[in-house]
Amino acid sequence: MVPVKEIVALAHRAGAVAVVDGAQSVSHMRVNVQDIDADFFVFSGHKVFAPTGIGAVYGKRDILENMQPWQGGGNMIADVTFEKTLFHGAPTRFEAGTGNIADAVGLGAAIDYVERIGMENIARYEHDLLLYATRGLLTVPGLTLIGTAREKASVMSFSLKGYKPEEVGKALNEEGIAVRSGHHCAQPILRRFGHEATVRPSLAFYNTCAEVDILVAVLQRLAKR
Repeated sequence: MVPVKEIVALAHRAGAVAVVDGAQSVSHMRVNVQDIDADFFVFSGHKVFAPTGIGAVYGKRDILENMQPWQGGGNMIADVTFEKTLFHGAPTRFEAGTGNIADAVGLGAAIDYVERIGMENIARYEHDLLLYATRGLLTVPGLTLIGTAREKASVMSFSLKGYKPEEVGKALNEEGIAVRSGHHCAQPILRRFGHEATVRPSLAFYNTCAEVDILVAVLQRLAKR
């Protein structure tokens, strides 16, 4: 996992505003934006099982109050004349026009859902599943794990000798295992580790050890060809 709190502190020491993209974290762990001290924290709804097309932006109030709206519309203006416009305070000044009501309800329901399960329960289960899957992948001849940090999220990128990532992804898909194959919108960091593309299984709380066993079995079969 990225040491976000430390990075934010470094940014602040340099006089920068820190914007944290938390899309990959909110469905896997409890996030405390005040503890991180982020100036802004953003995430997309579909990453936490909500509908697509909606997300959330947290911002420190003093920064938001000093920002001008980028879009005009109803409900965000306190008073308007031909000479000037007075905007409402934050966050209303940034919510012009009719909001995306249906998707907002869906986002709220999704957050309630993961909260009922318990973020600590989710994090603990996913960590245990990650350890189980890592042990299995390490038994596959010719498989190289990319990224083995001690405090690791439940994502396992790897390459398999003799196969293109797309070939591995296709073989897994035929057995009902969905992974992503390619550069994952992260070509610079992949090249930093000497790769152009990888296979990436991502584990969540709805995955099981039985599914991991199928993943490993398919890779074992490919490795023996």
